[in-house]
Amino acid sequence: MTSTLLNIAGKIDSQTVKLFESVCLVTSELALPYVVVGATARDLILHHGHGANIQRATSDIDFAIEVSDWESFALLTNSLCRKGFKPSKVPQRLLSPDNIPVDIVPFGRIEDPEASIAWPPDGDVVMSVLGFQEACDHAERVRIHNAPVIDIRVATPPGMILLKLIAWIDRAVDMRIKDAKDIAYLLSTYEKISAVVDAGYDDSNIVHMESYDWDVTQTCSFILGQHAKSIAGKATRKEIVKLATGEGHTVVCNF
Repeated sequence: MTSTLLNIAGKIDSQTVKLFESVCLVTSELALPYVVVGATARDLILHHGHGANIQRATSDIDFAIEVSDWESFALLTNSLCRKGFKPSKVPQRLLSPDNIPVDIVPFGRIEDPEASIAWPPDGDVVMSVLGFQEACDHAERVRIHNAPVIDIRVATPPGMILLKLIAWIDRAVDMRIKDAKDIAYLLSTYEKISAVVDAGYDDSNIVHMESYDWDVTQTCSFILGQHAKSIAGKATRKEIVKLATGEGHTVVCNF
């Protein structure tokens, strides 16, 4: 999916287009790979791109940006602030010139060996960034404006579900409801992508289609698991497989 172009030009508002354009310009100038993640990625790909019903409105936009150290991250945020973005009290959050919350999570060489980051200055806010590398490496190019051309890099559903499963693992049990709903949405809407449905009838998947009694939704959910597994790195896969022997095993029993 990384080599294709999904054109959704004209489907998102001008303020959001302007926000994406600013972030793209800065990341390009600094040569920093990035990927749009979170609910915005879900809506761009599945709702605007493939016609799935929108799950719920989202007011913020999430980016994961690959940096080598905190100095590089500070250079990024300072560059955005020179374009009118404003800092907030939340360490990863900026406000766009139109006051849209923008969350920016760094990953890459900035991570510790456990794929976590500790926010400065005290390092008391620790966040797992496991799975962000895969989501970035396998992002889909999405065109949000035709003239001038503005293309952005957005997490695919396989990348999204990796991040959601990691979030499920990291979160306290009583905080998992949102993750469960998001996982269910991804599993139930992957069939909106016509290439995925076509894959369900391939020779390699027809046995699975038969095993699900020709249920397209369930077969496409299985294929989503296959696609997620194919992009997951060793550490990410090891973490997610833990779910297969405990709570949530039905989601990853074939991972």
